[in-house]
Amino acid sequence: MSNDEKKGFIQQFSGVLLRPREGFNQVDRSDLVKGVLIVLVTVTLAAVSAMKYMSKIPLDVLLPQIGSAGVDVSSISGTMGLFSGIGLAFAILIGFVLSTMIMHGVSVLIGGSGTLGAFFAMHGFATIPHLINYLIRLVDAYTIQPDVLVGYYVENREVGNKLFRSLMASGLTNVFGLAVLVYLTYAVMANYKLSSGKAFAVAFIPYLLAFAVNFFGPGL
Repeated sequence: MSNDEKKGFIQQFSGVLLRPREGFNQVDRSDLVKGVLIVLVTVTLAAVSAMKYMSKIPLDVLLPQIGSAGVDVSSISGTMGLFSGIGLAFAILIGFVLSTMIMHGVSVLIGGSGTLGAFFAMHGFATIPHLINYLIRLVDAYTIQPDVLVGYYVENREVGNKLFRSLMASGLTNVFGLAVLVYLTYAVMANYKLSSGKAFAVAFIPYLLAFAVNFFGPGL
């Protein structure tokens, strides 16, 4: 890609968002900072929205076991949201790094020739649907009524089907998560010059791993 052909950040952002097949061909290793910036903005939106949501849910709903045991939770009322936001931020960042490295390794093993630095940049741009999702969630977190939020939280917590809960956690039931899967497929195709079938299989790996961790892990 020559300097004359190099697109600016806004052009790259809109290009990937609206025309991912062509857009990812305009992203390379030199765009690593831009890709990381998109991820950091996404992480910030996710953390702030999580903190705001948690601040609207009473502690006796968040911690029913502790409340029923007669433990005074007033001293931690101001930290639940903070812990939730920080935990989510770290989970997203760690997931981004690990999934990028795993997809790179698999792509190279099956014949891809792209670089890790370029794919980090492309993966950052591929998270644009998540950025939009968390922006919407941030607005919702500030506008939703506490009683509505509590009802949704309790209903979601009481979902007993382990398979469905694992699918939800993996992002496979979320339109934004599925959009990222499509974007990642184009990113893998652009960076590693793989066929669409192989690229989709590589892009699907993080979803499969997320599902397996939640389904077979002790948390569910």
